[in-house]
Amino acid sequence: MKVAHYLEMLRKANLKVTPKREAIIRFFLQKGRYFTPEEVWITLKRRFRKLGFPTIYRNLRELEEIGILVRISRPDQRLYYAICRLGKEREHHHFICQRCGRVSEVEFCNFKDIAKDIERELGCKITSHFMQIEGFCSECRQKVKARWIRWEG
Repeated sequence: MKVAHYLEMLRKANLKVTPKREAIIRFFLQKGRYFTPEEVWITLKRRFRKLGFPTIYRNLRELEEIGILVRISRPDQRLYYAICRLGKEREHHHFICQRCGRVSEVEFCNFKDIAKDIERELGCKITSHFMQIEGFCSECRQKVKARWIRWEG
């Protein structure tokens, strides 16, 4: 998606389109992987010299709330964010490459099929769910496969 789509999402959420918010969106669109708030701050501080860390953190949280960014969980327990190309309009999940960090949307979701069983068993009402899928993307699989073939040969 293009930057204009995300700027329109800001407007629809009654958030101002600011140079900093636009820079955050462009940063994630260009990189295509996940980053910590600190990494975003360090990169954007080169452009916005007076940019404070709380400003970055607040903007990342706001962008997550309206579906522009998604929060990513990693084994190191640090907070990460990535661009969400599908937003909150369509139910989807995220695949994260363990090697390169690329984040891809997965539109297939059969959670509704098992939600009723979970609700029945626990006597609860499920209102939302989050699934994060991890593995190796096709490019990284090819790179690892090429190294393995060279090593064996």
